[in-house]
Amino acid sequence: MMSQDLPVSGYQRTERLVYFARMCSKARLMLRGVLPESYREFLGVGFDGRCCRFLAVEYSDIKELIVENRSDEEILAWCYLHGRRPNDEEVFIWNLFMEKRGWRDDDSALVQAEKESIGLGDREEIQTLFDFYDFDEGRRN
Repeated sequence: MMSQDLPVSGYQRTERLVYFARMCSKARLMLRGVLPESYREFLGVGFDGRCCRFLAVEYSDIKELIVENRSDEEILAWCYLHGRRPNDEEVFIWNLFMEKRGWRDDDSALVQAEKESIGLGDREEIQTLFDFYDFDEGRRN
C-alpha cells in the first residue's frame, strides 16, 4: 500500500483542530477508490462522527464538499458557517481529548489489542489511537 493511499495523521491540524484533516483525507481516498477496506466501516462514525457532532454538521455534507473538490480549510469554514464555530476553550478540550484517546481510558484495551495485532504489543511509546495510526501507517517507526 502506498502512503498516498493512506489518510493523513490524526495529529495534523486544519486551522486549530486536530483530526479534521484525517476525516477529510479518508473521504477523499474513498472517492478515489483507494481507501483500504479496513477503514471503510468507520467512515462517518467513530472519530468522524464525533468530529461532525462537535462541529454540528452532517458527514454527508462533508462528503459532498469533498466531491466539489473543496480544501480542508474551505470545508472547515463551511462547517463554522453552517454548524458551529467552537471557541478557544472548546478547541483546546477537543484537541486534548482526541490526542489522548486510548491513553488511560475506555479505549486503552483497544489500543493494546491493535498494537498486538501488528506485533507491536510491547511498544510503550504507542499509547493513543493517534499514535497507533501513525505507527500502523508508517509515519513513525
